[in-house]
Amino acid sequence: MMKTDEFQQLTCENVTRVLVARGGSCPEDDPSDRRKVPRWPFPGPVELWVPLSGRPSDETEHVLGTTLDLSTSGVGLHCDCELPVGLTLAIAIHEPEVTLHGDATVRYCAPCPDGFKVGLEFVR
Repeated sequence: MMKTDEFQQLTCENVTRVLVARGGSCPEDDPSDRRKVPRWPFPGPVELWVPLSGRPSDETEHVLGTTLDLSTSGVGLHCDCELPVGLTLAIAIHEPEVTLHGDATVRYCAPCPDGFKVGLEFVR
């Protein structure tokens, strides 16, 4: 069982710590150009709380997925349901060292043979 003291806010610094601990290097990110932010293969469990009405304060649907890659600005993941582009949702990325939690916005969602590939940008 995960201890709640192992939960950390989803910040650039905390993501960097996890990436560096896994052997990645994190040069200074240029937030003006997402494509220059390094992405690291990073399979692992992820939880999403998807607002049912599109507004974060309403009831949510709990969705499980698997991370594909991780950067300091966002995460690529696979899940079973389609998510609308522009939707902001709550996320928890579970790793052995720590669980990172915060909010993210759906930037793309594309069907794939066994579900959907989704790109989320972290809300800072």
